[in-house]
Amino acid sequence: MKIAVFASGEGTNLQALIDACADGRVRGEVALVVSNKEDSGALRRARRAGIEALVAPADGYPTPEEYNASLALECKKRDIGLICLAGFLMKIKPPLLKAFPGRILNIHPSLLPAFGGQGMYGRKVHAAALAAGVKVSGATVHVVDEEYDHGPIVLQATVPVLAGDTPETLAARVRAQEHWIYPRAAALFVEGRAKIEGGCLCVKPSPDDPSRRVCRALISVSDKTGVVEFAQGLHELGVEIVSTSGTYKVLVQAGLPVRPLETMTGFPEILDGRVKTLHPHVHGAILLRRGDPKQVREAALFGLEPIDLVAVNLYPFAAAAETATSAHDQSVIEQIDIGGVALIRAAAKNFSDVAVLTSPDDYAPTLAELTAAQARLSEPTRRRLALSAFKHTADYDGMIARAWAGDMRGDDPRESFPPVLSMKLTKVQDLRYGENPHQKAALYANQNGMSFSQLHGKELSYNNLLDAAGTWDAVSDFSAATAVVFKHVTPAGIGSGETIELAFDRAWACDPLSAFGGVLAFNRPISRVIAELLSKRFVEVLVAPGYEPEALEILKKKANVRLLVRTKPPTTALQLRSIGDEVLVTEPDRAVAGPDWKSVTKRAPSPDEEKALRFAWTAGKHVKSNAIVLAGPEQTVGIGAGQMSRVDSVHMSGVKYKLWLRDNPPPAALVLASDAFFPFRDGIDAAATLGISAIVQPGGSVKDAEVIAAADEHDLAMVFTGMRHFRH
Repeated sequence: MKIAVFASGEGTNLQALIDACADGRVRGEVALVVSNKEDSGALRRARRAGIEALVAPADGYPTPEEYNASLALECKKRDIGLICLAGFLMKIKPPLLKAFPGRILNIHPSLLPAFGGQGMYGRKVHAAALAAGVKVSGATVHVVDEEYDHGPIVLQATVPVLAGDTPETLAARVRAQEHWIYPRAAALFVEGRAKIEGGCLCVKPSPDDPSRRVCRALISVSDKTGVVEFAQGLHELGVEIVSTSGTYKVLVQAGLPVRPLETMTGFPEILDGRVKTLHPHVHGAILLRRGDPKQVREAALFGLEPIDLVAVNLYPFAAAAETATSAHDQSVIEQIDIGGVALIRAAAKNFSDVAVLTSPDDYAPTLAELTAAQARLSEPTRRRLALSAFKHTADYDGMIARAWAGDMRGDDPRESFPPVLSMKLTKVQDLRYGENPHQKAALYANQNGMSFSQLHGKELSYNNLLDAAGTWDAVSDFSAATAVVFKHVTPAGIGSGETIELAFDRAWACDPLSAFGGVLAFNRPISRVIAELLSKRFVEVLVAPGYEPEALEILKKKANVRLLVRTKPPTTALQLRSIGDEVLVTEPDRAVAGPDWKSVTKRAPSPDEEKALRFAWTAGKHVKSNAIVLAGPEQTVGIGAGQMSRVDSVHMSGVKYKLWLRDNPPPAALVLASDAFFPFRDGIDAAATLGISAIVQPGGSVKDAEVIAAADEHDLAMVFTGMRHFRH
């Protein structure tokens, strides 16, 4: 249908009609623009759009009736089917009304019949509304008859009058409503759904669409990734896009036709944006069950406009909490999304009629399906999206609960282990397999993200990751330059020194046989010298805070070696371990030596022994129980790990020490560290045969007196730490 628009002013409603015809909301075209003023903005808009513009001043006609007859003739010549008045400051007379009966519309900036009639136009209407003290104003589209601002009402939209409003501020909000209800009213006539019968307006219902075509989408996202492209695709499918605040601005700046949400609700955003979408016209539009005749009638009664697709993601609470001093700071609290969660849950609940998207990753596949199926989505797709939506809101609530629980732990230590522990884990990658090839496995990370990055090498395995984490934990407990060689989640050698190169030599020398195919960690950047040495040896993984450029160049020549960068200290977060259907949760063992370090034998350790004891004790913390470590002041020389008895571990450490002596002189002081107490003196007697001169252990056995006596008999110095380091 061809539409003529009569306008005397700037023509913003004309532009709204042009845009609605262009994007398919009105199935017609603006074919003629008529103005009684040569300099009107409406004429300029028409010419820019390539629409015929007719200047028709009334001065050249003897009577208003002849003027109207002339306008009617011009419209008839062009086969006009509908006339829309848009700020046309001339009264319409019978010749034009009779030529287009029931087919001339006007828009008025108030809720007629209030503030209508002769002289009531533009700013005067809003000034009158404010002077009258009304609480609600709005806009009205009506069919034109012979009286000013009279005739059957087609559509109305309300606008609240706010304290402090001026005619200008009220006009701006009313105008926003006009730009959306006028095209809707015009569409009713273009589609043949609106007719005047017996002086009353009758509107036929829209045809039922059992295929659930997506016609209207609400988009309101914090993460704007891909939203412009997604909205563009929806627009090209003829979907009306409704949006709020920040998202609205982004889409409008991208040149997309976007409807402000307040034109659906008749209510602006309030409380600094805290309340935007919490409105019956929004949630009713989402929760409406299209297949329920009673609900459909009720929706029509209250003027609900169905929303068929909701694209929402939530305020960035985690990012705000991470940078704040407290998760209860007001800046963090403001990032707790309310309306977004409600929208997502409503759409997910009504998935049979409404699609809900909560991630930018969903945009492309959803748009592809809509494009292929004429703006329709299958039931399985809706169900899948709804499931993702409920997971999204559950994760969001859990994230807030975790942040607030963490904030309260300083006041209530019991909150470290709350009655219900929820945790969001996001899959980083699928692993080739688990501990063994017949087991599947994957790597997940919590909300803090990955603690390391991989610079080079093939994919990390399940076992690589376990060893890499353990060796970084171990090397991080030493302040001096230190290297650690791990094999099967326990140290094969640990060395410290004035330089990282010396530390590496000492760590490797402890057990070169076991170091083959091991995982190494350094608490200093890896140098060129170390890289050259490792280029001739087989290792699986290297972990360090950095790599010298020349070292990186050398190591990258080995295609398979994995090069990891870790700069953060080991986490203090709760540690989780599955035991089947149950999960054990513990604080990590981040202490090394407590305040109770004391000599308990007749002979106190010498300075060299003291240094060696502290080194051995720190190393032993990372060895699998039962753990025995033989060490000098700056390196391990024999490790016994994971044996069923402490005596067996002493024996194994001695075997390793004898192998070490083949290529190395005895250390300045040879000492022994035990991760837990000696329950009997037999362990001390066995240790004495290895040539040690001092022992460090937690103490606390009922046989401590016998154990101390045995040490005195062998002239050994012994230190009790009062702290155990079991590692299972």
